[in-house]
Amino acid sequence: MIFKTNLCAAAALSALVLLPAAIYANESGCVSYYDASMDYFPDKVESKYASGFDITYKGNAKYIRNNISGETYVLYQCGTPAPADVTPTPASSLQVGNWTKLIAVPGTKIALDSAPASAAIELLGAQDSVAAAYKYFAVTSPCMQKKLDGLPRIQQNFGTPSNRRRRSSNSNNNNNGDSRLIRRVSYDTSTLGLQWTFTTYGMNDPYSIAINPEDAGDMLGKAEWIKFVAAFYNKEAEANTIFAGIESRYNALKASSASGTTKKSVGLARYNKVANGTVLGWSIDQVQPWLAQGLADAGLSAYNGDTTSFRSASDFYKAISGWDVLIDTSGEPLPHGGATIPMWSNLVSGYGFTSSGGRDFANSLPAVADSAIYRSDLISSYQNATDYNEHLQIQVDVLLGDFIKIASAPSGAKDTKWYRNLPQHVPVDWVSASSCK
Repeated sequence: MIFKTNLCAAAALSALVLLPAAIYANESGCVSYYDASMDYFPDKVESKYASGFDITYKGNAKYIRNNISGETYVLYQCGTPAPADVTPTPASSLQVGNWTKLIAVPGTKIALDSAPASAAIELLGAQDSVAAAYKYFAVTSPCMQKKLDGLPRIQQNFGTPSNRRRRSSNSNNNNNGDSRLIRRVSYDTSTLGLQWTFTTYGMNDPYSIAINPEDAGDMLGKAEWIKFVAAFYNKEAEANTIFAGIESRYNALKASSASGTTKKSVGLARYNKVANGTVLGWSIDQVQPWLAQGLADAGLSAYNGDTTSFRSASDFYKAISGWDVLIDTSGEPLPHGGATIPMWSNLVSGYGFTSSGGRDFANSLPAVADSAIYRSDLISSYQNATDYNEHLQIQVDVLLGDFIKIASAPSGAKDTKWYRNLPQHVPVDWVSASSCK
């Protein structure tokens, strides 16, 4: 009897040992215990800037709202029960947008179709979780290229399950009234046992996660998306450390940047060429709010008009005549589809600088006279991926450094990280998997 009592006491003591009174850091894997009163995520993140997402914590769950894609992600600690107050959108739903997705974390086996997510994963040291990628997905990071080279490629399913009719708001219970076909898109992840796909767009798919730093409201809001990605790995502590460094360096650069009353003006422009080489016209692109803010923080003044198209070269020249810096966004079309990166000779031709009127204009344009025409493709892969769409989306302190160099260079900056000076014939830094160290 005494023996049995001692065994029971030992078992109770063992249970107390197995069930911790508190968790002092986010778990890197699944747990084998559950206590409804416990905070499973002592390491937390918050959105301080205009990032485009919000996150709250409750017990064993994280509630994330992507305000850009219009999706809600409820993440719960692997090994604990899913929150009872959450009803995820069914996989078969025909609902358009506003999906609720329920996912166990941390991530250990995921697919990639997002360049910013790839950059964040590398910065967080979570590369081992990448187990597949979308068929046409490409990155610039040499080591991520090397990793993806040996991984399966997944497809997107269109209209799977088959397209169905969705009743409009004025239809009745007999399915009368207007209706339309909803085309569903999802990633084919089931055969590989993947947890989710990091992507760019909100999809009618319970296992796709949209990453949208390119739509953040300001520069540091872009960088905060590393916190978003970190939440899926329970790496909030690492994300806070990385972001604090970016924030500190950004603010230091901003404080030291040019603050004179005379600021260089910057605009985004492109020529619109088709595959046969014909230029159909020219466009001035609208500057996104985060980009305008970054340029201003560097002492530059961004063109603030709407996107405008021109069929007349003279009208286009007049519209950009006051620009000190021109950032080109053109694509050089390929004969059989797609586009490649333009070089200076392509821009000279595309903008019509070779014509007599074009030469006269080019000679009078400050951006040409000061060799201040740039593209954001200095670091590129042979698959036409650019690091501007990858690490730039998180490392905005380095981007601000580029802007400051552009603002202060008397005859075109050449020592930038992401912006390539075309009149100075700065070459593209082509990177491949062989560059991985």
